[in-house]
Amino acid sequence: MKFGFGTAPVGPKGASDEQVYAQSIVDCELGVELGYDSAWALEHHFTPYFFQPDTIVYMSHLAARFPTLGLGTCVIVLPWQHPLRLAGQIAMLNNLSQGDLYLGIGRGTARYEFERLGVDMAETRPRFKESLEIVRLALKGEPFEYRGEIFNIPETQVRPRASHPERIHFYGAIGSPASAEIMADLGIPILQGTNFPDMYAARFVEEWKARAKQVGLATENVELPVMALPTIVAESDAEALKLANIYYPIFIRVQMDHYETAADHWKDIPGYEQFSRMFANLAKLKEPGPDLDKFLELQLVGSPDTVVRRLQVMRDTFDVGHVACVFGTYEMEYEIRRRSMRLFAEHVIPHFRRKAAA
Repeated sequence: MKFGFGTAPVGPKGASDEQVYAQSIVDCELGVELGYDSAWALEHHFTPYFFQPDTIVYMSHLAARFPTLGLGTCVIVLPWQHPLRLAGQIAMLNNLSQGDLYLGIGRGTARYEFERLGVDMAETRPRFKESLEIVRLALKGEPFEYRGEIFNIPETQVRPRASHPERIHFYGAIGSPASAEIMADLGIPILQGTNFPDMYAARFVEEWKARAKQVGLATENVELPVMALPTIVAESDAEALKLANIYYPIFIRVQMDHYETAADHWKDIPGYEQFSRMFANLAKLKEPGPDLDKFLELQLVGSPDTVVRRLQVMRDTFDVGHVACVFGTYEMEYEIRRRSMRLFAEHVIPHFRRKAAA
């Protein structure tokens, strides 16, 4: 298994934007020192919710500071990008970095962002499909043209060419069995979060594999990534759960504000109906209680031994091969998240490294 960490602008209450970005770089320095494989950025705009409006800009900075560190996204929202511009950015980053690029891509969910970026949410499925097709054609480095429902591109060649295309890996973010099948049809593995019960996560993988087999897509030796949010490791389960009960409800409330969950506008948008149920369930986690306790059992929250056992279940149940741990969240002191990073690196990762070596 590979292990990465989320790197996002979050920090203690009252910290400035400049301060939280500076501290995210300190996290990366620690992550490299501790032997993590990758750092993962998130794309969001306009609100306090993980405000990283340009993941490529951010990863370019990381590539200069930490040349061999793998760089991931969870996710680049394809409908918000022009695919030719994005392909050029990816190719340029591939030339400027030495590590692998783990590019999670998605359709986007927040109406607030779509309205301000001038993109119709009802168009996201064709935009996503066409954008991915164009980006992959462009990264071949040869002249091509494209005719679609959304994009009509005359003969074009993107420069620079990707110097090491074998180091560019795409993953499609999913939230339903149908979306898992769509990613298989598009020829890419899936990326999911830890916000689903294991039986659903396993079903997503099963649906992807079944469809991938039908379309002739290889599934052997594919390291399916998962974004683990939250990840809180402490000396004891009780301490980790106490921290999770303090900080995770704060995160939930920030998330609910960003996605305007009270409006429940997804039910009227084709392809987004499942988010009405998902965000209705999210509201149950905004205060400590039985629902939050049950949710935290599915996360990487606890002592190192507890987290090891949870990872073993995730690996065996839904084929996790690369875990992006999100250690930091809103109002959490920097040292708390770095202590989790250290405990995870020193007591959790070696268990899986030894197994792989054996």
